[in-house]
Amino acid sequence: MSKLSKSGAGKVASLLRPTAINLNLQARGKIEALREVATLLKQPDCVTDFDAFFQEILERERVSNTALGQDVAIPHARTEQCKEIVIAVGRSAEGVDFEAKDGQPVRLIFLIGTPKQMVTEYLRVVGNLARLLRQDQLRRGLLAAPDAAEFIRLVDQAES
Repeated sequence: MSKLSKSGAGKVASLLRPTAINLNLQARGKIEALREVATLLKQPDCVTDFDAFFQEILERERVSNTALGQDVAIPHARTEQCKEIVIAVGRSAEGVDFEAKDGQPVRLIFLIGTPKQMVTEYLRVVGNLARLLRQDQLRRGLLAAPDAAEFIRLVDQAES
């Protein structure tokens, strides 16, 4: 997992790993999709206690729906279960019913876990990601990317 350097502080592309990107989500329901994406972080260097981490993601989602509209949701948790900021991505061709305010299904899920003490970095990453995902051209590219490497390249290009 790449650390946030001073120059790359908050850069989303530097936090994306091909092993934590699933471009073919099977789940159709919100909780199932959250679990399918979160499972990508079920690695010792990502999350220390997966079940506790997943419960925190669900709790955050109960407090406030993380669907932003325009095909996108950014579920997240500040948690003791992460040593550094981690991101898992899921893409659904069919869309997931995320109970979004716009009533539309979510097709891109960026799930973020952050250590509790990394408040500034967390806010920067979430803000950068939300800003990036407002770009129609980037969203279209991400929805069409053939593989994880191209997906990461598109995010990196949009951040440059």
